Amino acid sequence: MFLLLFASPVNSAPSVFSAPTIKDYLIACSDDQSGCINKVGSVLMDKFTADGTTSICLPSPDYAEAVPKWLSSHPEIQNMPTEDGIYLTLKEMYPCG
Repeated sequence: MFLLLFASPVNSAPSVFSAPTIKDYLIACSDDQSGCINKVGSVLMDKFTADGTTSICLPSPDYAEAVPKWLSSHPEIQNMPTEDGIYLTLKEMYPCG
């Protein structure tokens, strides 16, 4: 008989991909900067629509790097769901026109 022991995830912080709020996401970003940037790209791909109703104009391939800093400077959105807060940030930071 084998006995397998696993660390309990009860007390572990969420990852950047499972963080429920912007606040949790920013905490997770401090431990996983690469994942933090990847999450921004993932949110953009999930929420962006190519039907002409979205107006986000990305300035460069490095667009995601500034998102955590912008989020940190806006405490009013810390309790928003992570995906919604990231997408709002992209729309605020990179509007077209």
